[in-house]
Amino acid sequence: MPKRRRKNRQRNSHPAFATWLFVLVLIVVGGGMLVRGHIKTEIQNGVVTATSTSSSSGETAAQKKFIKKMAAPAVRVYHQNGQVLPSIVIAQAILESSWGTSQLFLQANNPFGVKGSYQGSSKSFMTTEYVNNKTVKVRANFRNYPNLTDAILDHDALLKQNYFKGTVTDYQTAAKLLQTNGYATDPHYARKLTNVIATYNLNQYDT
Repeated sequence: MPKRRRKNRQRNSHPAFATWLFVLVLIVVGGGMLVRGHIKTEIQNGVVTATSTSSSSGETAAQKKFIKKMAAPAVRVYHQNGQVLPSIVIAQAILESSWGTSQLFLQANNPFGVKGSYQGSSKSFMTTEYVNNKTVKVRANFRNYPNLTDAILDHDALLKQNYFKGTVTDYQTAAKLLQTNGYATDPHYARKLTNVIATYNLNQYDT
């Protein structure tokens, strides 16, 4: 009998040991899962933060590159002539050339959608116009520039002569004048310009 009871006690001790072992495994594994979960959360937060930072400025790598490409000559011309704000120049280029991807920009160095000819040179492209608040596709001749700086200089002179009566130092006023004086047929042109400038902080180039 004593042996039998001892045997029973030994048999009963195994579940207790197994239970403690199971608890220990849970603690270790669970702790590891918590640690991994914490690390994963930190990584996710890092990604979210990075994404939020990117979306707040609204810039992809290609967009940043295009802004810099336009900003350098725009600021240089503004310092030279003191006429059209660089923020307006860049914003118009973004809208008119679809971030430098339009054929007009790629083939004619024309980021502003300026029609006509430049020093006798022009190229014909299809374009979207607003007629009675409806969009229509038409073919028109656009100015063909040898380089981007010439395009900005010509655009600068064009706006100063036909759209601004005096020196405009506020981009919101400049945007309204462009729409009021018929630079574009889009009825929301001024709002689009100011939204682009605000979204990408383009007025930093005006100072």
